[in-house]
Amino acid sequence: MTEGPIPSAPPTPPPREELFEGLLASATDFAIFTLDPEGRAASWNLGAERLFGFTAAEMLGQGADLLFTERDQVAGVPAAERETARAEGLATGERWYRRKDGTLFWASVSLTLMRGRGAPGQQGFVKIVRDRTEQHRAEQALRRNEERFRVLATSIPQLVFRTRPDGQRSWASPQWIAFTGLSLRQSQGFGWLQAIHPEDREATRAAWERAEKRGEYYMEHRVWSAEAGQYRWHQTRARPVEVRASDMPPAEAGDRADWVGTMTDIEDLRSLQGRQQVLLAELQHRTRNLLAVVQSIAIQTIQSAASLDIFTAEFKGRLSALGRVQSLLAESDAQDIDLHALLTAELTAHGSGTLGSGQVSIDGPAVALPAAAAQAVGLALHELATNAVKYGALTRPGASLAVHWTLESIGTQQMVRLEWRERGVAIPPDDGTRRRGYGTELIERALPYQLKAQTNLEFLPDGVRCVIGVPLLPKPPPE
Repeated sequence: MTEGPIPSAPPTPPPREELFEGLLASATDFAIFTLDPEGRAASWNLGAERLFGFTAAEMLGQGADLLFTERDQVAGVPAAERETARAEGLATGERWYRRKDGTLFWASVSLTLMRGRGAPGQQGFVKIVRDRTEQHRAEQALRRNEERFRVLATSIPQLVFRTRPDGQRSWASPQWIAFTGLSLRQSQGFGWLQAIHPEDREATRAAWERAEKRGEYYMEHRVWSAEAGQYRWHQTRARPVEVRASDMPPAEAGDRADWVGTMTDIEDLRSLQGRQQVLLAELQHRTRNLLAVVQSIAIQTIQSAASLDIFTAEFKGRLSALGRVQSLLAESDAQDIDLHALLTAELTAHGSGTLGSGQVSIDGPAVALPAAAAQAVGLALHELATNAVKYGALTRPGASLAVHWTLESIGTQQMVRLEWRERGVAIPPDDGTRRRGYGTELIERALPYQLKAQTNLEFLPDGVRCVIGVPLLPKPPPE
């Protein structure tokens, strides 16, 4: 009978101590070392040498407390860590540690009691230290950024929110909660759409469906105001939050698809825009009218001027008068113009420095001329003042000018009746050759046609007398 080969015995595993020592020597990404019961280094691997900068020769037998910061040493942190490990078998934590060159790094630490080695209370420890400085700084930066965001988001007047790309909200600022009356829980997901006007909800939701492709969200819609009890127009904008994975803690690294947005109340702005449209239309209307007036002045001045020099002087003067009326309109926001201010501006422009003296007197109650009437009346006053400077009371010694007006009521209609009276000016009788100029045509024909005014222009032997009656806005009915 042939006997087969005798099987060899299985290899004898190395002692546990040798396995432990091999592990210590091969681990280079972690600082792994052992401590005796008093905290002195009993072993020191290559990873510890690389992380702390101390060689094994420098550390063996030395107290490892010097690896802690001075503050932790004074606070007794090393001893407390060992006591926790003795009592619970393991002590973990994160804190700053110090290298040989004095620089600090943030580390996660575990200190394990080596049971079975020595009498109770005399066992050593295994300490594992891992450098987590970059992650720690990233977490700190993230916390600071989050804090800045929350401070900003809760301080600005806009309604701030965080949302997913499809529009589901994850956070809303206190301003949103106070404005809409919806709690944070009610606003999460698509609950916030309850605050959007029913007619705007579909468009609001559809805009979110297009937002991710466009890289931004924009919408103008009406949002319910709990305090006002009505919807107010808001402009909503949002963009994705771009956070690099390297800036995030490992547990949170990955796709950060949150969007951050604001909702700004534009109710007043939209009202102003509406008013601007009305004002623009009014401005265009006034501009067309003004151009028509300028054209009419130019044509009639050409027809009545005997020469180019006369045309230039008269046309310039009439445009200046028109400009003064426009300035008063601008000052009054295109509303009514005070008759006294209109008359004073015209007389002052003609160099009449004697207003209120015996030569020129002005008297009458406060009257507000409508803008349309002010322009025509202003041109009429300009013609009267120009004539008074050339031929009448504003240049003749001893002559005088009195301008007086009264308010009259005819039913519900009010009328201001103004009288321009010059005295002390000898005017020869009309022999049929007196020229009818632009001023005469304006007063006798244009004012009655444009304003339904009542006018009367007379050249009396002692001076010009002109009466102009202009209808005003109807009186409000009695209550």
